[in-house]
Amino acid sequence: MKKLFTLSLLCGLWACKKDDKTPLPLPGGSVQITVYDATTWDAANRKGGRTQEATVQLFASRADYLAKKPAFTATTNNIGLAEFKQVPAGSYFIVAFKEDKSNTWDNGKGQTWVSDTIFQTEAEIKAPQTPVQQNAIAGDFRFKDLNGDGMISESDVTEAPFTSITAAIDSTISKDIIIGYKSNSQASLYKSFEEVDVALHDRISGISYLHRDAAMLDGILSDDADCRDFPDWCMYDQFTLSASSSVISWVFWENAFTSIRELNRTLISLQQIGGDNAALIAQAKAARAFVYLELSTYFGALPLVEKTTIPGDISRASLEETRAFIKKDLNDALPSLPDAPPANRRTELTTGAANMMLARLALLEKNPVTMISYTDKIISSGKYTLADSAQVFVSASNSEIIWNQEQSSGLISPFKEYFVRGGLTVNFLPVIRYTETYLLNALAHTMINDIDGATEAINKIRTRGKKPAISFTTIEDARKEVDALSKEELYREGFRFRYLVATGQAMQVLSSKGYHEYNALLPVYMDKLSTYPNLYQNVGY
Repeated sequence: MKKLFTLSLLCGLWACKKDDKTPLPLPGGSVQITVYDATTWDAANRKGGRTQEATVQLFASRADYLAKKPAFTATTNNIGLAEFKQVPAGSYFIVAFKEDKSNTWDNGKGQTWVSDTIFQTEAEIKAPQTPVQQNAIAGDFRFKDLNGDGMISESDVTEAPFTSITAAIDSTISKDIIIGYKSNSQASLYKSFEEVDVALHDRISGISYLHRDAAMLDGILSDDADCRDFPDWCMYDQFTLSASSSVISWVFWENAFTSIRELNRTLISLQQIGGDNAALIAQAKAARAFVYLELSTYFGALPLVEKTTIPGDISRASLEETRAFIKKDLNDALPSLPDAPPANRRTELTTGAANMMLARLALLEKNPVTMISYTDKIISSGKYTLADSAQVFVSASNSEIIWNQEQSSGLISPFKEYFVRGGLTVNFLPVIRYTETYLLNALAHTMINDIDGATEAINKIRTRGKKPAISFTTIEDARKEVDALSKEELYREGFRFRYLVATGQAMQVLSSKGYHEYNALLPVYMDKLSTYPNLYQNVGY
């Protein structure tokens, strides 16, 4: 009886129950792991972007890791955070992964290379104290030289995993983890000719959005259009634009450089795939040249990017180097470009498109002899004819179109309202057409005081427009006719502002809108100056 009473008393004191199977919580702390995806790295996101739905595991030992027995598992939320509660005090190895990206790169022997940082700049990669890591670019993991021989190799591995954290009672311990591939740059490459083919032609078609927005910006900067119907564009119309304007940000410093990096991805992929890929390389180089030419026309000297990422220490090349880069891409491409696009790939670049880009570049360089050389090649090819003015913008397959980039969505607002042609049917915006060829040819002849050559090209355009042929007694009169025809024929096609600047007429024509000499170039987007401190702003902004 006494024993029963004692037991009853003890149970009363300690609240024991026969059916209570819930253990008392062990004392512990909190662990917070934030996961970043290195494959989304850029100079503004030094660890990559935070990634959701990544799996994070904590292992009590390496033996548990090899046995695939994590002590704790969690998934990152929409801000890339995985939280663990009541983690007993002690050390834990951290393994994070999403699909095939991880912070551990197992070599199949339970060993891994070691890194928790990313290369940020070319200077960092090339620094004498940095171990040689073959083919590394900014955005790749910087591995530790574990054997100290000055280079990263198969020998620089240790037992996996290598990243750990120590939990403590009643404390919150935080750590950032970066996941990715052993080589982020190599893993992002295309693996087959077919993959490159699809990606490249999608990218070339996508450049149409860059061209469309650049054409509208050009028109509003010039006397082709004003902002009465486009109030969001008044800063460009009135030349009160700043380095933080949205069009400059998106069109030129996001869209354009995204296109350049993606075209670089196709070029690097093709180098590794090998085989007969000259035609695709030509398309990629010609497309990259086009994007760079558009950028250089409005910004001058540019950072030259030939890899899939842009290192944080990149700087602007000189204007001469920028133009030489464009020329090299086009001249490299020309031998393998088709004379005409295939019927099922109307957006492909051709020899005519490349020669016209070289002629445009020669205009910027004020080199009339070169302008004549390239435009004569197109004229003598016999591939194009001047179409009836009423039919030019109806179908992209007409005989005047040298290059067109199709937009699956067609013309959309506000460009749809902007690109009007006096009641003519307008279904698309050509990138390059034959009328411009004759106009550049005529302009070049006036620049070398060749009245006969200018007159011949001018009358080709006048005759197409159902105007009588004309003759000139002075080169100045011929030049005035070229100016008038350029404004009339290429109305709102993205040619006017660049033409006025290149021919030295911008101040005379646009000063009433607020134009100053420094407005010949647009400002570099402000955020890019912060992200890439070696860039500099154009004069006047």
